Amino acid sequence: MTSPNGQAMKVSAVCMFAGGGLLYGSVLLLVTVLSSAEAATPFPNSVADFQPHRATYDLTLERAQSGPDIAAATGRLQFEWADGCSGWTVNQSSRIFLERSEGPIVDFGWAISSWESKKGDHYRFSIRHFANGQKMDESQGEAHLTAPGQKGEAVFNTPIRREVALPANTVLPSWHSFELLDRLQRDDLPLWRMVFDGSGESDGYAGISVYKLRSYSAEEAFSEFEPLREQPSWRLQMAYFEPEPDAVLPINEQTLRLYRNGIADELRFDYGDFTLEGHLAKLEALPDAGC
Repeated sequence: MTSPNGQAMKVSAVCMFAGGGLLYGSVLLLVTVLSSAEAATPFPNSVADFQPHRATYDLTLERAQSGPDIAAATGRLQFEWADGCSGWTVNQSSRIFLERSEGPIVDFGWAISSWESKKGDHYRFSIRHFANGQKMDESQGEAHLTAPGQKGEAVFNTPIRREVALPANTVLPSWHSFELLDRLQRDDLPLWRMVFDGSGESDGYAGISVYKLRSYSAEEAFSEFEPLREQPSWRLQMAYFEPEPDAVLPINEQTLRLYRNGIADELRFDYGDFTLEGHLAKLEALPDAGC
């Protein structure tokens, strides 16, 4: 989703997804060194554990981590990640009402629909932004990579046609999520990637660092939602950076709890002047696509 100042809010699919006060200087130094060594990645084994699903998250303001000029915030994030046989489909939408101490309520949101090949080398997207319930703009396009983790090119068809060169170490959102799950099960983090999803205010991609905060065994998976029971999971911290080489401070940070089957809960989006928490309100396991 997009905050009032244009920063992206995502649930990684960790497309999505999607923090707390870790000092990223030392972590960034490490992952920046690692980034030059990252190569095209093998097909992720975690695909076998993936549960296609549709989730709804209720968003609320975390007062302890928000500035005094933010009085209240509520919203909803809807997320669907499905197996479309020829590729992975993701549909996300959000709407947030942000109340400041002075001035009118800010009503904003966005919707994104995307398709990604299972080889992780082709991606199509459509993104719409809204204000006060009205569509403000829309962008559509696609991206091709030589292979996951290598160079590629993106083409924005609307609102103005333009081409963007994608650097080495670029992956697409679903591939990034599956690669992350693979690395978690091998205890092989941190992970640094350039991820293209078409969103943002510039060229549609950002540097993402992922750091593990805690691991949970399957026995610790207490949840009202059946798909989350008896699933190992991890609490993660993710930081999003502008793609420029000298970018040191993140655009925003997120923490979340990611389960082995690709479902996320306990979201936290930190934008500096305000922080939102996302709690899983509804979860539906989607049926086998029969591919």
